[in-house]
Amino acid sequence: MDRTMLLIPAIALLSLCSCDSAPPAGDAQSSVPSAAAPVVAAAPSPDAELEQLKTVTPVDACAWLTPEKLKQVYPDLVFDVHQKLEPLMSGYVWDSRCIYWAGVGSIEYAKDVPTHTVEFFVATSVSEAKALANLASRRESATSSTGYQPQPALGADAYATTTTGVAMLYFVKGQSEVHVNVSELEASNEEKVRKAVAIAQSL
Repeated sequence: MDRTMLLIPAIALLSLCSCDSAPPAGDAQSSVPSAAAPVVAAAPSPDAELEQLKTVTPVDACAWLTPEKLKQVYPDLVFDVHQKLEPLMSGYVWDSRCIYWAGVGSIEYAKDVPTHTVEFFVATSVSEAKALANLASRRESATSSTGYQPQPALGADAYATTTTGVAMLYFVKGQSEVHVNVSELEASNEEKVRKAVAIAQSL
């Protein structure tokens, strides 16, 4: 038999094997790694309390405690604003403060020093409940402070403390936590606490 005739079937068989070993078109495409989908960062969820605080009308300390109200407690003195802070958002409250001086120039050896000071700090929260919770937390850590005195007439968690020359009063009025410091050169701590309470009751 002609050798050429014998090679033809062998060539055909090799061609079939070669076709069978080629991967299907679909398999070839699936072997190519697909591009990773872009990761979209989740939008930060809004802070509900902070957003609510932005809608609250803050208290202006100097507009709340005026020289006229101080005159009710100190009829023989004239208080002037020494320093003030307009309402400013700080954390989860609106902070405002007003510092009054009286008797400047009456001390012979310290003409620029007042004989009486009233420092008035206001922190306005989103609600009265929040302000009361803040005061309750503050009171818990103050019970061991010098001169600690509960002031139930101003609320369940209202209290005062005293230190050398200064009486400090803490209470809540509406949505605001209030802190009053009273300083007088010649008054006793008991008298300073009494005047701080009188200031609170004038609001």
